Amino acid sequence: MGLLLGVPALAATPADRAECAASADKPDIGGAACSRIIDDASESAAERVKAFRNRGRFFFNAKDYNRAIADYGEAIKLSPKDAWAFAHRCQAHQSKQDHTAAIADCTEAIRIDPKYGWAWNNRGVAYYGLHDYDAALTDHTEAIRLNARDAWAYTRRGMAWTEKGEFDQAVADITEAVTIDPKYAFGFGQRGQALFRKRLITKKGGWEPAIADYNEAIKLDPNLLWLYSSRGVAYSNNRQYDLAVPDCSEVIKREPKNSGGYNCRGVAYAGLKDYSRAIADYDQSISINPKNGVAYWNRGNAYKELRKIDDAIRDYDQAIAINPKDFNAFNSRGTAWVAKGDRNRAIADYTQAIQFDPLYVEAYNNRGVTYEAVGRRAEAIADFRKAQSIDSADPVSKQQLRMLGF
Repeated sequence: MGLLLGVPALAATPADRAECAASADKPDIGGAACSRIIDDASESAAERVKAFRNRGRFFFNAKDYNRAIADYGEAIKLSPKDAWAFAHRCQAHQSKQDHTAAIADCTEAIRIDPKYGWAWNNRGVAYYGLHDYDAALTDHTEAIRLNARDAWAYTRRGMAWTEKGEFDQAVADITEAVTIDPKYAFGFGQRGQALFRKRLITKKGGWEPAIADYNEAIKLDPNLLWLYSSRGVAYSNNRQYDLAVPDCSEVIKREPKNSGGYNCRGVAYAGLKDYSRAIADYDQSISINPKNGVAYWNRGNAYKELRKIDDAIRDYDQAIAINPKDFNAFNSRGTAWVAKGDRNRAIADYTQAIQFDPLYVEAYNNRGVTYEAVGRRAEAIADFRKAQSIDSADPVSKQQLRMLGF
């Protein structure tokens, strides 16, 4: 061993430079050539910077983000004005969900090169990770100004619009992205997300446009796993439960520890009224991620269908403990209290649901029906009228008002 430690590092060869450059985007080649250049004291600083950059990309593509960050840092030490290294270290920090460090590095890259659109986009992604959607919009807009055909920038700006609830602007931006690049699977998937959220929030239109975009995205890139769970949920919302089960199962098959995949399939089984299977899947989802409040809510709904009201309430309690503003859990717990004959608690829960989502038509209707049951007719009428003002096509509030003589 002592003899081995005493052997000097091998000098880099001319072939190492080409192999090092190739290894950045081909992890199967390995980063040994880059390491030989880095360890060769006779190599120029410029060549060693290239080697650190390429080995950093090699580590990044291998998902070894800490070593990528370290290599980009070494490149920066040798070349402090290297905007590329700062922007790529920003990306590596972002991949570790260290949004603050990412923003700092991308800000430095932009300071060095204000026309570096890729740095603007990466900083926008980091701001998105911090839920600062206005800052993300500003950065992606600047990237678009620098390159009007930047499909990634249009898609990421569309994602920020989606989070702000500006669904039409989101769809317009992402449509521009897939027009620029008709084979952009991620773009079609994200437009599907915008269309999904629009239908979910506004309750207008159908689920088919989102499903069509998920179909196209999966056709273009079958390896984007999140598309299967997204399409599976959309199928369930469209009452196509038999199509949802295979999509959710595909997620579980590829990632057995994917909490969302089990939750997705549980919803589909519940739609097929196979509540035992649904509960088994929710159990799995919760065991993988005990902070999955949606899985608790869904399991509570399945227990309620089986008339296991106390079990349902316990799950709704847990969902609310995880997210104290979970208006769906408050609304569902309200219906469980009604089933137990405790209408006062039900009214309190419906009121909380409405407080957290003032446009929640179902909660107004549920509270209205409960007010009516306890003789609070005026308050019931007010709730049904409010539901009608939010959605004039809502059949429940319309029927209740008719029954009350309006």
